[in-house]
Parts: sequence; C-alpha cells; structure tokens
Amino acid sequence: MTDDRNDAVDGQPLDEVTGPNESDEPRDESPPEPPEPTPEELAEGAARADKSISRALAGVLWLEAVCVLLVPRAIAQTSVGLTGVKTGLLIGFAIVLVAAGILVRRRFGIAVGSVLQLPMFAIAAWVFGFLIVAAIFLGAWLYLLNLRHELVGSPGGVRMLIS
Repeated sequence: MTDDRNDAVDGQPLDEVTGPNESDEPRDESPPEPPEPTPEELAEGAARADKSISRALAGVLWLEAVCVLLVPRAIAQTSVGLTGVKTGLLIGFAIVLVAAGILVRRRFGIAVGSVLQLPMFAIAAWVFGFLIVAAIFLGAWLYLLNLRHELVGSPGGVRMLIS
C-alpha cells in the first residue's frame, strides 16, 4: 500500500519541509564578512611589508651596481676611451651600491640609497644612454618608497626619501 500523496513528506506539506519558495522571498547568499583584523595583526602585516619593501630596495641597488659594472664596456667603445680613473670610479661606485643595498634596512639606509640615485645620472656624462637606465631605476626607487608609505605608513613627501 503506497501513499499517493506526492505533495507531503511525513505528513507535512512540502513547503514547510523545504522552507519558503524562492519566488516568495529572495535569499541573501552573500559570503559572510571576514572579521576585522586586530591591531596586532595589522602591526605584523606592516612589519612584513616593510621587510619585503626593504629587500626590494636592496635589490634595486644591487641591480644598479650590475648596470654600473657594464658601463666600462660601453665607454671603451667611445672615441674618448676608457681610462684607469674611470674604471676605478665605476668599480668603486658599484661597491658602494652593493654596500648600500646591505645597509638599506638600517635607519639611515633609505637616505643613503636615495642620495646614490644622483651619481647614477652623473654617469650619463660618460655614456649618454645611461640616462635612460638611471631614470628607470629612479622610477623604481620612488615607486617602492611610495608603496612603503602606503603600506607601512612611513612619512610622505620629501621625508619619504630619508626615512
């Protein structure tokens, strides 16, 4: 003996078992809001961002050192030629860039790195094409400092270059 009622389950009407129909009331199926981060989590995130950006700034300085080491080959092709003084200055500047990359996490490191962007443009006096390379590195340097300002809350404006 089968029950011929298809519209009931366990003696209850079908609408009471399945809940309200979709046509009766729309359901809000948005995902729940994530909880607000605690101040400790925000501080931890800012510290991680600061460390990551410091490493990226060090990487920029090290890449600049590699580019500076490629300049003597370009100078050797010019009519002026390569002298021992020029070679010594370029190698010395590359060593200073590597040292600044190591020190960029120190309190004064960003200021040193910012100041070292100026001699990059001075190299353009020997190889004019290096002006483009120096501008690209300066743009990357300023972008990372601005990103640090936004993520970590470091000072903005001109103070961004020294803190």
